[in-house]
Amino acid sequence: MQVDSQEYGQFLAWKAQQERLKQHVETIKAVFEAESRAHTEDFFAPFSADSRFWMNGSSPSSGALEGVPAMKALFETFMSALKSGISMTITNVVAAGDWVVTEAVGRAETKDGRPYNSHYVQLWKFKDSKIVDFREYLDTKLLTDTFKF
Repeated sequence: MQVDSQEYGQFLAWKAQQERLKQHVETIKAVFEAESRAHTEDFFAPFSADSRFWMNGSSPSSGALEGVPAMKALFETFMSALKSGISMTITNVVAAGDWVVTEAVGRAETKDGRPYNSHYVQLWKFKDSKIVDFREYLDTKLLTDTFKF
């Protein structure tokens, strides 16, 4: 049997890409696990220092943030209002190129006992195994009604 070296090279590149995408998904799972514990440093460990965060809607927390320090401040504001973190369950994942898209369900409880349960779609862009862009779509009315920031 003769193997076409060009096709074999393409196969190896595809296989390497699949491994990178698998690692990206594992990174996101670790981020969600840190979020469930409200652990800021573990949550942001895979983010590049100059990463960008964007959230849809018209709530005070919507829009874009540049850099990990700004993102940490927002994260800590939300986590400080919860009994513990937000337990995220991934329901769908699509990964291609530098991007991973997750659909997830989050469950949490505020310190005063109110539920904060929401659905999310997140877009994660990776570069050199670091998250460089994170976009989140969620129910911003629920967010605003729950967190009276």
